[in-house]
Amino acid sequence: MIRFSNRVHLLFCGILSFCAIQTACDRNRNQSFLDACPPCPNNTSCIDGDCGCPTDYHDMGSWCLQKRENLFVAASLECPCIDVIGLFMWDIQPETGNGSFPISSYELVGRGKPQIISQNNFAYYQRADGDSIVIYNLSLPGSFGYSTCYINDSLNCKIDLFGKFHGPDTIQTQVLYRRCRINDVGNNYKEIHPLTFVRKK
Repeated sequence: MIRFSNRVHLLFCGILSFCAIQTACDRNRNQSFLDACPPCPNNTSCIDGDCGCPTDYHDMGSWCLQKRENLFVAASLECPCIDVIGLFMWDIQPETGNGSFPISSYELVGRGKPQIISQNNFAYYQRADGDSIVIYNLSLPGSFGYSTCYINDSLNCKIDLFGKFHGPDTIQTQVLYRRCRINDVGNNYKEIHPLTFVRKK
């Protein structure tokens, strides 16, 4: 009788242990389900069950932009092929004026390419009335180095950018669309749009 009671007791304890383990597993599974996100796009991350931006990124609305020193963001949306974009600049070395190849580095980043993955060069000029930058053949975000802008179905142009600093936090630029081709034939068409970059801290 005592031996039978011990078996019953052990069986009862085993059932209780299994139930406790199962409850814990279900709780963890439910919590994992609540914490899970669908695949997060545009450099966003899964944060408390929602896609969002980590603390070391700027929230750009539908995408995340990595925080960096010398990061400027476009404050105008009037330029063909250019959406909201960030402009990183690093290894800035003023041009000497001897005709050497520009050696300062930049990268344009946007929704399609939200972080630095390649290096491009630009010219930086120190001027008494405000330092200036010049970028030829602008490499568009998400274009994998492709620098042609299709203004319409038949017209595509190269983009150059000429900018001047107005204080340390603003760059007023002119975006120049030129060296265009219409139906694969060269053309003298030109188009200029203003584009303002402001420092993102």
